[in-house]
Amino acid sequence: MPEAKPFLTWLPHHAQRVVPWRNGLGQTREVAIDPPDGSVERGFRWRVSCAGVAADGPFSVFPGVDRSLWLVRGDGVELDVDGRRVLLDQRWQRVDFAGEAPVHARLRGGPIDDLNVMVRRSDVLADAALLELSEGATAPLSLPAGQHVLLGLQGVATVFGGVLGGSAGGGDAVRCDGAIAGELLAMDGAVVVLVVTFVARHGVDP
Repeated sequence: MPEAKPFLTWLPHHAQRVVPWRNGLGQTREVAIDPPDGSVERGFRWRVSCAGVAADGPFSVFPGVDRSLWLVRGDGVELDVDGRRVLLDQRWQRVDFAGEAPVHARLRGGPIDDLNVMVRRSDVLADAALLELSEGATAPLSLPAGQHVLLGLQGVATVFGGVLGGSAGGGDAVRCDGAIAGELLAMDGAVVVLVVTFVARHGVDP
């Protein structure tokens, strides 16, 4: 039996919906979510989002969810994660924490932009990394069976026959369901792309 072809869903920046934070203190641009009709209220298996943080305050609480957060733009933020101090003061720094942990953010200067990847802990594992390329450089991509999201964060890149434009607050994205291989090309400026693979835990259907 021939292997099923991967299914690509292009998610341009202008089509990504903006939703309120769970605690009502801000807004998030939801890049991709699974299931596609999932939400914070109805629940989700995984979610990729970008948010601007303009003031000190608490994070929303997500019981049963594992979170990864990157600093994308700004002077940085100091997080109190359940009593543990975490300082993000360099672009692209990452912190991982449990969604049920109490987290309070204190900005070190002006507003920041951040990137979030969330997974329902009982069902899904996420393998997420930032791929950085200088202008004109290429990188091979070989994504295994599973669900994947590529999100442009800086510069302009081509991949899988489409274009990912990036910006400080996040840019265009593509979702891929299934295994796929291709090449990422940095077309305009230095490129930063989030590449995340979501894998169902053993015995859990995707």
